[in-house]
Amino acid sequence: MRALLSTLNRLNHVYNQLDLLNFRAHKNLPLTFNKEDSKKLLPQNKRLYFSYSYLNKEKSRLTNLLLNQIIDLRLPIFIKNKTIHPQMIDKVLKLQNINQAPGKQRFKLPSRNRKINKLKQLITMIENENLNLCRGYLNQIYIILLIHHALPLELRDQRYQAGELLQDSDFRTKLLQYDYDRYLYEEFEPENYLRLLIYNRVHRMPDYVKSFEARKVLPEAAECGFSATAFQIAIDGVKELYIAFRGTEGGDDNTIKSRSKRFEASILETYKDWDYNVNAILIGSDKNLSQLKMARQFVQYVKSHSLSDTMIYGLGHSLGGHFVQTLQLMDDSFDAGFTLNSAPVNLKLIQHLKPELFTPEIWQKLFDLTDDTENVKYITTDLKNQINRLLPRDYSEIINQSFEQDMTQVFYELPFTIWVGQKWEYNLSNWQYPFKNHPRAFLSSGEIHAYQRFFEQLFAYLTISNNSAQVVKNSMSFIRHRTRILHDTINDPRTAKYFFDYANYLYQSGVFKDRPQKISQTFIEENNSVLRGSLREWPFLKSINTDMLGLATYFHVIDGAKHFLNRKPTKL
Repeated sequence: MRALLSTLNRLNHVYNQLDLLNFRAHKNLPLTFNKEDSKKLLPQNKRLYFSYSYLNKEKSRLTNLLLNQIIDLRLPIFIKNKTIHPQMIDKVLKLQNINQAPGKQRFKLPSRNRKINKLKQLITMIENENLNLCRGYLNQIYIILLIHHALPLELRDQRYQAGELLQDSDFRTKLLQYDYDRYLYEEFEPENYLRLLIYNRVHRMPDYVKSFEARKVLPEAAECGFSATAFQIAIDGVKELYIAFRGTEGGDDNTIKSRSKRFEASILETYKDWDYNVNAILIGSDKNLSQLKMARQFVQYVKSHSLSDTMIYGLGHSLGGHFVQTLQLMDDSFDAGFTLNSAPVNLKLIQHLKPELFTPEIWQKLFDLTDDTENVKYITTDLKNQINRLLPRDYSEIINQSFEQDMTQVFYELPFTIWVGQKWEYNLSNWQYPFKNHPRAFLSSGEIHAYQRFFEQLFAYLTISNNSAQVVKNSMSFIRHRTRILHDTINDPRTAKYFFDYANYLYQSGVFKDRPQKISQTFIEENNSVLRGSLREWPFLKSINTDMLGLATYFHVIDGAKHFLNRKPTKL
């Protein structure tokens, strides 16, 4: 049994090292935007490929060893329950199938920019390892041993102290990730996954665990796209309730067997989240308050069904972080909380739901401070202090952790948006990453407002959509219509300036490889295709940098963002 546990632990360590290697590869990719800097990739690629080669071989060796050890394993529980042993063997066979999947070699290496594409190939190879899926099957083996009392526990003598798990960044990120990976644990009680996670982090076992899934206790939650999970635990007499709110990060529901239906479900989930993001956070309107209402109801439900004298903690990533901050300001829902790459709080949104939170005079002062009538809105230290003095208190128990150049940070320069509590920003030293998280340096207030109106009108147009196919079709129809309007009005100096400023901001952020040019007065009107005409008039549009978009997404989602948290933050 000790040999089996050693193999399990070593294989888990290899997964963690591959995960870290993926982050290192992504971290090096921005250097390729500059040809001179790309020369540095040659020795870097060699080191990264060497590490991957070693880890990949070790993973294969340990997976095969694990299969042999589990086949040869003999435990008394196998006699009492003859399904346990085949169940464990099945988990390792699935790991082996992932390890041998032919799809891992699908990347075709282009002939140009060899050093850059070698790095892209490495990233593709690591991502094809399906590390989250592998961790899920490995955890299932641990859970089988745990629930059948076959996992040797080495408990520490020191009793659990309140807040230990809350201060553990690995625990927080794994709890946030659970909502995306819950399909991996459907054959087990969710409580058993948390028992394993708690033991691994603090080496104590909980006396009590109970889970609540928002879509089970509130069926209306699925209709509007809201998702969250809560866990009530008691360890050594300490009672804590963790409420983890899911973000906008899209993902496949692997419980749906049909690939096409799974894709359709993913489109609809993403659409529902962005409908709320645009109307509630980007605009601050009352057109879509359903997700926030569901979040309030869910918190009230789990509080009413939790143990007495429980400390309540809120966790949220992206959109989920918005819920943590907003609920704290509105209802003082949590004793403490952490967010990761959080979307902001929109004061206009809160006024719709809880106008009595402030007097009319205080509301007006907050709107004056966070508006952009003077064409600039930066939340400086001085401005933040002025805002804090108007809030009921400082809310320092909420800590908002973010990658300094995360794409959601642009939301904090929109009118009437703030963060609640502390803000800790993380970055890497001596690192080139072009994304500009201060759009105000490039865009005027009028351009920001035009950006808001575009998305407000887009999602108003999409309300006629009843399924994922219609969402895609109507989105393309709206964009074609707006491109036609741009085609017809491009000679207007104001339109030309807005277009150039947007394009220049995206170029400076690395989204376009080629610098945009000022629009000429003669636009191509003969071309029947608006898109083709645009590409001829503005050839830089063909230079869109999909690598940059991939990087921005990776550093935003939990898999990428979690690697910044071991750095020293800048506290705002």
